Amino acid sequence: MQVHQTEQLEDKDLLIKLREGDELAFVKIYNQYRKKVHTYAYQLSKSTDTAEEIVQEVFIRIWQKRIQINTDLSFNAYIKKITINHVLNHLKKVARDKSLQEEVFQQVEISANRTEDQLLEKELRKIYLDAIALLPAQKKLIYQMSRTEELSHEEIASKLEISKNTVKNHMVEASKFVREYVRKNGGIIGFIIVSSNYFHSN
Repeated sequence: MQVHQTEQLEDKDLLIKLREGDELAFVKIYNQYRKKVHTYAYQLSKSTDTAEEIVQEVFIRIWQKRIQINTDLSFNAYIKKITINHVLNHLKKVARDKSLQEEVFQQVEISANRTEDQLLEKELRKIYLDAIALLPAQKKLIYQMSRTEELSHEEIASKLEISKNTVKNHMVEASKFVREYVRKNGGIIGFIIVSSNYFHSN
């Protein structure tokens, strides 16, 4: 019982700091609750990909609405409620007309930004493009062929007349650079996206 009370006090201290805009407090809360949110979202949606998206959305909302957090109430219950709402919204989208689903899916797939959240578009788009611009010429070309043109490693290797392994190595290094650049320059939003494997490396 005493351990539980201690945890609540520690949570409250972090939440107070979060309300004040303390990014380190947010990171600690993220690391503490991320697995819980992912597990609960997966139980509801039965989809690992959906659960990962829900994790992003939940913590972005927590950061955006941090000033509204009531530190006297259970944060665990609060975050669970937000997770439920986001999963329900997702399920409503899935239940829509299949042709509309396909159209939206195609638009999302061809976009360099794989989220509908306009805040992410606004805050991350420039940082993401800046990171790509800083890549060495060949890495940048390979990265863009993969991400923008959606070519496979085999197709890129054939077009550039290099080995598939070389393409793979360039992609791993380029993706790592982009992730780290976004992590360093994207603030809290960048932290969430990078930690959630937004910029996948394969």
